Amino acid sequence: MTGTVITGIGLALPGASDTDQLWRSVTGGRSAVRPIERFDTDSYPCPNAGFLAEETERETIGTFTPRVRKRMDRFCQLALSAARSAQHDAGLAPSEDADRTGVYVGNMFGGWEITEPSLRGLLDQGYTGVSPHIASAWFPTAPQGQITIGNGLTGFSKTLVADSASAALAIGYGARAVAEGRADVLLAGGAEAPVTPYTYTFCTTSGRLSPTGTYRPGDDAADGFCVGEGAVMLVLEREETARAREAVPLARLAGFALRHVPEDEVFGPSGTQALAAVLTAALDEAGTDRVDCVALDAQGAAGADESELSAIHSVLGPVPLTTAKPVTGNLLGAAPAVDAAVALLSLRHGTIPPVAGCERPRNADIVVGAPRETPVRTVALLARGADGTIAASVLRAI
Repeated sequence: MTGTVITGIGLALPGASDTDQLWRSVTGGRSAVRPIERFDTDSYPCPNAGFLAEETERETIGTFTPRVRKRMDRFCQLALSAARSAQHDAGLAPSEDADRTGVYVGNMFGGWEITEPSLRGLLDQGYTGVSPHIASAWFPTAPQGQITIGNGLTGFSKTLVADSASAALAIGYGARAVAEGRADVLLAGGAEAPVTPYTYTFCTTSGRLSPTGTYRPGDDAADGFCVGEGAVMLVLEREETARAREAVPLARLAGFALRHVPEDEVFGPSGTQALAAVLTAALDEAGTDRVDCVALDAQGAAGADESELSAIHSVLGPVPLTTAKPVTGNLLGAAPAVDAAVALLSLRHGTIPPVAGCERPRNADIVVGAPRETPVRTVALLARGADGTIAASVLRAI
């Protein structure tokens, strides 16, 4: 893949309203996962999640007017805030070249913060208890719509839904759309807000959450993950477009590959082979057989982690492995966008952050304890969805 560069990062995450805060958190191994206080979790086996603290919320979605917040679900607010920050980071005016600027968003659950009270209102009060904003608030395409409407953008746009690989597809397909000339600029990333009673029920019944309330991927004691809310958006653009407006590219998306396997095989032996094949295909497109580190999919379950580590070793041999997901919580459909943001910061700082919470790594390549300072020029990113989606991307410094 040639011709697509990344020029901006915007985010609204647990523990971070900007890239400097995110970098301090991941290099310091400071997790923002904590007990859920928004609703009673006594009946839920995992009581912990990553969500925006009061100060972070005030600096991100808290800047919107009450009218805007009333008509948008939380995952839309997070996406809109991240998109606004990404545009600012890239030096883009909101309405700059609107016909050639689009939006690609990855999401898994849609938004339920407005819908859940409306369902209770329907039961208790009848139709008058239903919010009039529910019709445009809940569905997964809502962030794409709100970002384009809010910025007057009319370019090529899509929403991708592929379980916890959604944002990997949004960024990868978005980069292809730019490389193929369907847009000059794309805002691409993911948004998720799963910390509501109804959505958290789906998370719980998936069987993927940690019953001990911990998230330590790659650790011998890993038993699942804790979810998180938030959004990350990147600015993708044609390199000549970026150069023409004197923007400074952060990196190039050099390779992207995708495959589907049956749902019940994605984290097993068949998935291992498929993940190795997808990683190989992404490296081939990037024109390399080596990377400086790999950002893990990091499901945080013994079998899924072992499958991922085996696939990586079969393709790359020994290579440093990391993930920022335990710091923010696993943002499900938006999680790959968090990895992409941290990978860009690793390229900038020449540092590989440790895997927070991993104290007994099942593989010696997993970076634990202190950040590892080393030249970082190329990073591979992996993502898997329980729907059978497997994706790999390669970022390269410029």
